[in-house]
Amino acid sequence: MSDEKVVKLGGRKKKKKYLPFLYAAFALIIVGIFMYQVYKINYSPVKTEIALEKTVSNSVSTSAFVVRDETPIKANVSGTLVPLVEDGKRVANGDDVAVVFDSENAARNYNELKKVKEDIAYYSSLQNKVGVQTNDVETLDNRIYSACDDLVSAINTGEVDNYSEKESTLRDAITSRQLSTGTVIDPTQKLSELNTRLNELQKNEGGYTKIQANNPGYYISTVDGYENAVSYTGVLNLTTDKIDALIDGSTLPNADNSSYMGKLVDAFNWYILCVIDYKDAASLKVGGKITVEFTGTTAEPLSADVVKINDAADGRTSIILKCNLMNKKYAVLRKNPVKLIFNTYTGYQVNNKAVREINGQKGVYVLNGNIVKFKKINIVYSDSEYSICSVPDGESGYLKQYDEIIVEGTDLYDGKILD
Repeated sequence: MSDEKVVKLGGRKKKKKYLPFLYAAFALIIVGIFMYQVYKINYSPVKTEIALEKTVSNSVSTSAFVVRDETPIKANVSGTLVPLVEDGKRVANGDDVAVVFDSENAARNYNELKKVKEDIAYYSSLQNKVGVQTNDVETLDNRIYSACDDLVSAINTGEVDNYSEKESTLRDAITSRQLSTGTVIDPTQKLSELNTRLNELQKNEGGYTKIQANNPGYYISTVDGYENAVSYTGVLNLTTDKIDALIDGSTLPNADNSSYMGKLVDAFNWYILCVIDYKDAASLKVGGKITVEFTGTTAEPLSADVVKINDAADGRTSIILKCNLMNKKYAVLRKNPVKLIFNTYTGYQVNNKAVREINGQKGVYVLNGNIVKFKKINIVYSDSEYSICSVPDGESGYLKQYDEIIVEGTDLYDGKILD
């Protein structure tokens, strides 16, 4: 082999030796280009948030004591009370409001007897009843779904008094669907079973004493001993110390309630007593309104009038609120945790980091495509992190819902084009 051939072979070997390194370098370049493109696609010189509508409230949580114009119903009987009237319902003088049985078994027998009679009336109404044929099954199904939701909600929230009513509504909805889609319902067997049970219950029916209302008012079937703890006519004279004692338990209830068979509430108005920080009370004024939520209960929030704000002492003050709504949920309130809502604000939520002030006008920069625009804001509520902004009527140039608010970015100005 000549020297020239040896040199050529050696050169080829050197080239082959460096090829893996060249391939690796080429691969790294390709990966680098790919990563750069990914970075470029995902990179944004600014951080944004979408403007969405939100409602917030300025509120405080505390405890409350409820005062009503209550008169206990005295009766010279003892036993198990079965109300005939729903709590919170208005009754007239002389109306039967409850019955008293000498044993719990007799009371249970009475309640079952009442339910069986209602079922007999219901199934009797189905005899020879034919529904109107309909193709709108979806509406009928929606009634059933809604009734199911209501029943489940009543169970989850512990509304025991509503079980029977919700169950009946669901049963009626299912029956309506069956009749309206051509199903023939024959309640004969069910009626036979109910009538047999009715006869059994009537044989064991015990005696009872009727309790009547001795004056008109809202009937409440329970007593808690606080009926006479506060003079209704003197409620506006209560001091913060006395209200505190009612709330914290220093004022004890009457222990002997055995002779009372419920009570009647005469006046329409009733009062809610609270003690709060004087700084929170500073936003209130007599004659104003406040929303009260009874936390831990199923009672609906209500609007109450501020009728008294006592002088502050030790950084705290008491307030007296008045309202006139009454139902079975409000009727049983006495000592409850509450949430007092002073004001409610609705608008677009804006991160405070995004707020700018240009020529005396507060606003935010928003991203429209890749163009930065300045939009005005009208702040109605603000905390340490966010502000709620509304749009004044008839005004333009303000932040709108779904605008892309720039929260982080540098060297921003109206009209800037982002690369």
